Amino acid sequence: MGCMLPSPQRACPGAPPPSLPPAEDLLFEILLRLPPDPDCLHRAALVCRRWGRLIHGPAFLPRLRAFHRTPPVLGFYHNSRSLGPSFVALAAPAGPSLVFGDGDWSLLGCRHGRVLLRSGPGWLQLLVWDPVTGHRSSVRLGRLAGHVRACNAAVLGDQDTRRHGSFRVAFVFTGEGRASACLYSSETAAWGRLITAGTARCGDVGKKPSALAGDALYWALDDGRRRHPRARHGQGDPRRGRAAAARRSGSLWAREAGGADGVASTSSWVLLKSIDLDVFAPMPLPCAGGRVILVPPVRLLGVDEGGISAFIWTIEGIFMLHLEDEMLMKKVAASRVVDFVYPYSSVYVAGGGGEGEDAGAVHGSGRL
Repeated sequence: MGCMLPSPQRACPGAPPPSLPPAEDLLFEILLRLPPDPDCLHRAALVCRRWGRLIHGPAFLPRLRAFHRTPPVLGFYHNSRSLGPSFVALAAPAGPSLVFGDGDWSLLGCRHGRVLLRSGPGWLQLLVWDPVTGHRSSVRLGRLAGHVRACNAAVLGDQDTRRHGSFRVAFVFTGEGRASACLYSSETAAWGRLITAGTARCGDVGKKPSALAGDALYWALDDGRRRHPRARHGQGDPRRGRAAAARRSGSLWAREAGGADGVASTSSWVLLKSIDLDVFAPMPLPCAGGRVILVPPVRLLGVDEGGISAFIWTIEGIFMLHLEDEMLMKKVAASRVVDFVYPYSSVYVAGGGGEGEDAGAVHGSGRL
């Protein structure tokens, strides 16, 4: 049985062609496709005044983050025993200072362009800092600060709304075999409801930074397992997992839902690949008398939030490792005593002084 297809409508001979977007919008879209590298953006801004005006405009960097999704790794932070929070840059930054410059604070983690620190000694106050804009927001822990045995915290934020200062802080603590958590929102400037885990007993939460998989945060416990109170925030790659090192080997995992509905209770960790870290260890050094100097093992120090690269320690220095092809990218620092590092990812225009916002401190407070 045949079927008559409608013939395509022909445009009238005198009809104008479809209108194109304004030239300014076309150029903006072209510039969004530049690599989100600070030096590359800086060179593009120097082409002419028109390009510079668009790149340094208030709408460009938020749109650039939304388009590329994964910002480049600019370097890593670590807690120096003598200097406090310290920053190691992958390249010489020609823009905002990424150095914190206050030794009375300790680093807890980096995520979504922000750095989370705690006051020392003790846990009287947390500080959320955006190194690119210079904005600082204080978050007070209130009465919980003096009644916890072991605790940790993580910062979360929507990169698209970072300009407006929106972020969340997840605070987790353990005691008497129970884990509890609470979520702070900068939009309400208050802590949410305290959540305590069920009947399952657990060890104390460790000092290692959290891992984000999907919409849940995970911390390492002293028994070696990862559990969580869950911090829902509606952002994150459900396959983005974590990397862990043991006995000079690394494992890359992903969190995958067990059912079609994607219920978290049916999710499980799936091993994506294993990485032999021994291949990156330097050869043992012989010395007088034919003896061999024992070289400390290769250690995994940290993984960037995009799960693309990791930082490993050897006696010869700290190196950046590309996880997908297991290629050692480059040496980024001399060998130093450090337990773990906090890779920092963000976008800015080199030589542009951040995003043109006020670099003064913006303080807020939330009490439990």
